[in-house]
Amino acid sequence: MAAPVALITRKGIHERYGVGASVVTGWVGKPDFPAAQQPDSAATGGRRAAEQFPAAAVDAWVRKHEEKVWLATHQGEDAARRAALESLPEGSPTDLLDLDDFGTILGNYNRGKPLGRGTMQSYRSRDQIPPADRRVGDGKAPEVYEDMWFRETVYDHVVDQLGMGARGVPKPKKI
Repeated sequence: MAAPVALITRKGIHERYGVGASVVTGWVGKPDFPAAQQPDSAATGGRRAAEQFPAAAVDAWVRKHEEKVWLATHQGEDAARRAALESLPEGSPTDLLDLDDFGTILGNYNRGKPLGRGTMQSYRSRDQIPPADRRVGDGKAPEVYEDMWFRETVYDHVVDQLGMGARGVPKPKKI
């Protein structure tokens, strides 16, 4: 007789991978996500039981489709953060990037397409992105003609942004 398959509920997925319930719902809705196992109605006393998924298949799916989340779960947040940073374009940490560059990097990382200037201006006005490292007339060299961010600032924001359990790395804990 085959050994029983370890099962995990939506709540268990949420807790194991540190992602929100809405993220789990999104994952479960994907056509290639492992199918839920139907519990025996007699075992639940006729009540509707929580969906249960094969834990090993869920873990394999997360590894394939949400690598940074899988890394954070299995190898720690530092490994996931390093992987996230390595997935971004190369460049010097002190390269200066404008708002459009910031939107391109942030959008491509999160959604696979650049964010528009208007979206980025909205983010800036609501303090959803860090303040610019360089401003017009700041007296530093080289002179800049619009707000600019260091590549390091942009990358730190991209991989550390809140709510990145779905696509990236949970916010690192400050020690």
